[in-house]
Amino acid sequence: MDPAHSLSDILEAEIGDKPTPIAENLYAVEPDLAAEAEKFYAAYKSLFRALFEMFQFEVRPQDFGAVPGVGELIFMDRLYDVYMEGDYDVVVIDSAPTALVLPLLKLPEVTTGVVTRLLGMKSRWTGIFNMLEPGFGDSVVKEVRRLRTKAETMRNALIDPEITTISVVMIPEKAAVMESERLIKTVEAHGVTVDSIIVNHVMAPCGCDYCSRRVASQKGYIEEIKTKFANKQIALLPSYGEEVKGPGLAQVARDLYEKGQLRI
Repeated sequence: MDPAHSLSDILEAEIGDKPTPIAENLYAVEPDLAAEAEKFYAAYKSLFRALFEMFQFEVRPQDFGAVPGVGELIFMDRLYDVYMEGDYDVVVIDSAPTALVLPLLKLPEVTTGVVTRLLGMKSRWTGIFNMLEPGFGDSVVKEVRRLRTKAETMRNALIDPEITTISVVMIPEKAAVMESERLIKTVEAHGVTVDSIIVNHVMAPCGCDYCSRRVASQKGYIEEIKTKFANKQIALLPSYGEEVKGPGLAQVARDLYEKGQLRI
């Protein structure tokens, strides 16, 4: 699953909102945020209508996905459906860490807190909402409880190392190593397991002065990575000399798994 919609370019295939077969036992999805937003809004229509009316805030269903923080909430809802359906042995989310992973990790906790407070106010507001429209207040409470159940289910799944692990991809350079170290500390502080690190674009010596200096620099950072993260699987991928996509990804898979650098 790729919310950023880059899988189509990498896999050189037309990928849409429905699972698209790529190879044997491999499917890819690029969720359509606009369509998912309308579906999500419809599923929790009473809840959002109540919130928007309380704060005198109006949002059209087709614009709902543009509300800050809602994109992550919608993706969590879609991920919940995939998780509960259980149709796949492994689900891979391709995402930049700061764009989705960290908000997704924080979302269940935040959502649970907000929903719990809303439920605490139900005795005050349910009657008022039911006066506005018969059954409206009861529908709000029902949707709030359903949202909390989903958020708690996903949080439990995220912090269970038997269910969820994160692989961090970095390059052997100072800024990348420091950023990845901060990311790993933050993720693990939320109780989520980082089990592997993939070091990308590792150069091979060729004899020229430029490559020699680059190889020496990378070697130092690779040793630092191995020392700092000795308890994790660490895989090295070479610089392939060109953009890796389409059929070229098979070589990456061989380098990672057939050579025993990583285990699924």
